[in-house]
Amino acid sequence: MTTLIRAAALQGYETAARSIGRDPLAELRKVNLSIRNLIETDNFIAYQAFIRLLENTAQAGKCPDFGLKLAQHQTAFLEGPLTLLMRHAETLKAALSLGAQYSHIFSPVMRTSLVPVPDQPHLVDVTVIVNDGTLTACAQATEFVLLGVLNVLRWLTNNQLRPQQVLIPHARMGSSAHYARYLDCECRFDTAFAAVRIATAELDTALPGRNALLMHMAQSYIEQHFGTSHNLVSDRVRTLLRQLMAMGRVNQTDIAAALSLHPKTLQRRLQREGQRFDTLLDAVRRDRFLELLLQSTKPSLAHIALMVGYCEHSVLTRSCHRWFGCSPRELRHRQQAAPDPAAPLRY
Repeated sequence: MTTLIRAAALQGYETAARSIGRDPLAELRKVNLSIRNLIETDNFIAYQAFIRLLENTAQAGKCPDFGLKLAQHQTAFLEGPLTLLMRHAETLKAALSLGAQYSHIFSPVMRTSLVPVPDQPHLVDVTVIVNDGTLTACAQATEFVLLGVLNVLRWLTNNQLRPQQVLIPHARMGSSAHYARYLDCECRFDTAFAAVRIATAELDTALPGRNALLMHMAQSYIEQHFGTSHNLVSDRVRTLLRQLMAMGRVNQTDIAAALSLHPKTLQRRLQREGQRFDTLLDAVRRDRFLELLLQSTKPSLAHIALMVGYCEHSVLTRSCHRWFGCSPRELRHRQQAAPDPAAPLRY
């Protein structure tokens, strides 16, 4: 996967960094970025550099809400070609579909999708994949993206949308007042994934700025200047596995049903992409296990086993030995002893 993000994500970084007493140019240099990246916003930068920049600045400036602070400056994104295309869609659901289809304009890494909330058909999650498969700490980037998604949803609907919750996959880092001020809705922490939860009925909201002709013009412009990106069924499977893992709904029949496919049809489509269902499940389970192991709340290994869809702790232990050649306790101790806890895990 290409790990890039458009430099527009740095809009307002200089102001935000100075507001907490940090030298923005010095912080940029630490992650091999330059002042040109603050100016040439149409260029791409390394996504891992962006993640580290936010984490480093937040830590050095003792500002746990730095990702949220930076997201407040992202007006350029609201005026970009992708959101303008979305603004002219007929409904919120159509806009989100266009956003997922052309998300590569902003970053090939960040992806959103709509996933119904299990056993609550009146709710749906606008899920966000923030990390790129490495296990670098990315809490600041996650909050940056979540507030960005919230801002887009509210902008598209002229502030008519009322989110039910924001799901944040790490422990609360700042005060409750900070989250209330930035996000203006209920927050849940240490969740299995990042998402904005909305009422399913909101998807049928007619957008006030819709204009079919302008939408087609914007779409033609995007395809001419940025190309197209084809959504892979394997990406959708990964998203669903991550969503449903803690509920134990991760067999091929469950995922096929969520995609409105016959299990054999799902199998054939995965084969065409060079993928196998059991391999995807194992990789998602491994990544989720590592994320939980890194959480500051230090969940018990028995709890982690349940969160990755294992009924018994012993199964997690066997899988950990297969993945990393050691037990879960040994792996946790190795990470805690690492000199830089924000760095990717090494094996």
